[in-house]
Amino acid sequence: MSLSSSKTPCTSNDCKNVGILKCEGCSQTFCRTHVIEHRDFLSHQLDGVVLEHDTFQQIVMEQENKENNYHSLLKQIDKWEQDSIIKIQQTANEVRQEIETLIGSQKENISKELHDLAKQLRKAREDDDFIETDLRIWTDILEKLKHDVHKVSSSMTVNEDPTKLLVAKIFISSNVSQYLEIHERLEKPIGNVCITENGHLAHHLGLERERTFVIGKHEYSSGKYKIRFVMNKKNSKLVMSFNIISKYTFMQQHEFELSKSSYGWYSDDDTCGSVELPLNKNKYDMESEMTSEIEFSLDCDNQKIGYFNERTKNRREMKINLTKCPLPWKLLFYLYDVEDSVQLLSSKQLL
Repeated sequence: MSLSSSKTPCTSNDCKNVGILKCEGCSQTFCRTHVIEHRDFLSHQLDGVVLEHDTFQQIVMEQENKENNYHSLLKQIDKWEQDSIIKIQQTANEVRQEIETLIGSQKENISKELHDLAKQLRKAREDDDFIETDLRIWTDILEKLKHDVHKVSSSMTVNEDPTKLLVAKIFISSNVSQYLEIHERLEKPIGNVCITENGHLAHHLGLERERTFVIGKHEYSSGKYKIRFVMNKKNSKLVMSFNIISKYTFMQQHEFELSKSSYGWYSDDDTCGSVELPLNKNKYDMESEMTSEIEFSLDCDNQKIGYFNERTKNRREMKINLTKCPLPWKLLFYLYDVEDSVQLLSSKQLL
């Protein structure tokens, strides 16, 4: 709270005393009596927040101490592992049995042919009835059987059928958000800019057209971010812009040059600070539009920024020279015409 510079009545109901202190939080002015009451009221609200925090913290600690939170998931994985092992063992045993059957059948055929040949040889010796031709035939049969014995195992190979999935791969599906809200706010106006709605809305407040800027609160030094906002122009022929600027850049309203210190896009589709990467062949996107809803992407790790236009579905990207615009970055919006405005819709970090 700060001392009020003029005599303003106390804003409490039915109080006719002069207000002496203004609350910077609610912008109301209170007399001495109601200052105490107001502080007591805020203290009571703080107690409620602390109680809610302690209760939630206790719940989190209790959940951390319970193994049941993830035990059922681990049991599912264990069951999948055992079932997969059983399927693999069953398939392996089936193939082993198939090999034994095939080899056994081939050996049986070879044994039968050897037995038949032995009978022919005995009879030929007993009858003394054979000539050179018979010897060549019996020799050829023996060579063939020797070759067949060698082929019994060497002619077989074990192959995998890629069209039949023996074990399905498991994966984790989760409803946990892949984003972290970062609560971006507009907090630093340069020129006649009014910031309202808890830092979510900024609009040009001047009586005439002039260069004005507003800078975001959050600092972007690593990771990837998406910031959604709406730009509203009073005159379609004039321009606004959305940019990034280094935290260390010094800005003055009438001396600052966007092209030298920032990167981004003007609402007439011109670029600021760099040349676009070749993503979209359509040159025209925001030009002549009074309202544009934009998803602004910041990739600190790869030194890139980009945007997605919700209406046209066009995308743009550009590389950032860290020598010209070193990390950390901050958001920067340029408003030129009276009543030009920008409104933040959401801001999040990709996990």
